[in-house]
Amino acid sequence: MSDQELTFDDGVFVFETVMRVRNAEIDVSQYLTLESMTALLAEARARFLYSKGIQAKSADHQGLMVDHLQLAIISQVRAREELLFEVGIEQLSDNDGQLAIKVTRMYDGSLVAKARKHFINYDYRLNKISTITSCIQEALSPQPFEI
Repeated sequence: MSDQELTFDDGVFVFETVMRVRNAEIDVSQYLTLESMTALLAEARARFLYSKGIQAKSADHQGLMVDHLQLAIISQVRAREELLFEVGIEQLSDNDGQLAIKVTRMYDGSLVAKARKHFINYDYRLNKISTITSCIQEALSPQPFEI
């Protein structure tokens, strides 16, 4: 896979959550492991979807599934650092979408990582990809500002 620069428009981020790095998430070099960063990104995605009222799996046995992750680690993170995860929808269509995540340190705002997650709607009963439902489309679409 080629190295592509992850660039995001700051206006895409509509959700923020803070997580503290636990001792169990660091390795012998005292830095956050790649696996742990990936797990934190998954948690940020889950919190974002929950805030939008989207369940992991709906009553009709469908749910959003990540099928591609692009991650750029900018700087190392130590235990007990608090990280700010900013999340937003970069692109959304009937069949798929892209989630953008930016990770920064809470105490100084320095950039830690950027990630892009491509997702699809998956029908677990039929074991196949399906179109994104209108309810999910509506929940993930940018909301116009009211004056």
